[in-house]
Amino acid sequence: MKTVTKDDIVYSLKLMGIEKGDILLLHSSLTSMGHVHGGADAVIDAFLEVLGSDGTLVMSTLTGWFSPYDAASSPSAVGKISEVFRKREGVCRSLHPVHSVAAAGKYAEYITSGHEACETGCGEGTPYFKLRELSAKAVLLGVDMDRNTIMHSLEELIDARYLRTLDIAAPTYLPEAETFTLKKFPPGHRDFLAITPYLRRADAMTEGVIGDAVVKVIDIPRLFEIGLALLKENPLFFICENPNCNSCHWSRLLYSGEPIDPDRYQANHCCDQTCEICVI
Repeated sequence: MKTVTKDDIVYSLKLMGIEKGDILLLHSSLTSMGHVHGGADAVIDAFLEVLGSDGTLVMSTLTGWFSPYDAASSPSAVGKISEVFRKREGVCRSLHPVHSVAAAGKYAEYITSGHEACETGCGEGTPYFKLRELSAKAVLLGVDMDRNTIMHSLEELIDARYLRTLDIAAPTYLPEAETFTLKKFPPGHRDFLAITPYLRRADAMTEGVIGDAVVKVIDIPRLFEIGLALLKENPLFFICENPNCNSCHWSRLLYSGEPIDPDRYQANHCCDQTCEICVI
């Protein structure tokens, strides 16, 4: 197994065009790189060093919805690096009970503020839209486009029919409430990897490696531009063709107007109305 040091990460990030003052949304897998000397902290320190005092590092710190969200204690469900990052002194975390982000640096407070007042988790006014406004970059370190939370912003912009309304346990910052309503919640499977060749052809993405991990650095405003053009032409662009994918089959039926028969999904053991992966 390859050993990766903080200096290795710094060197690789600079090779991929990341500079001081950049604003990054990082999605990551610590184990994808091999053995990292210093663990998650070394990765975070490397990014912060490259970005400098004028830069900003942002990470999704997504959580489930089966217990009340608490910004100080609810763990991130999207990797070790994001969990270590959100607990660091001076890191801000947004107040959305599912799609929260953590941030450190020049624009951290601006990016994370007001998320709890937004109508949806990934739409207008959220950190993900602010990242577009700030011409940020998305970095996929050892993960692929299906882990890029900002893809849900594209679905919200076209008001995709498969987005759901879901009542969950109220977060702790709403002590008087019992439930919180998620609007335009993105359920199930989508083939977000389908956008990758379009980003390559438009020169909107840089690719590299850190240790054993493949890394993609994506221009967020260009991602919005390219993704929206594809979805306006075909709102089912991200819906896969696999006939055994319950979620995508259900999404297609919503656009076709055909009746949805829940018995079809019973055979695949997927009639759980709270299932994120195979919701019907």
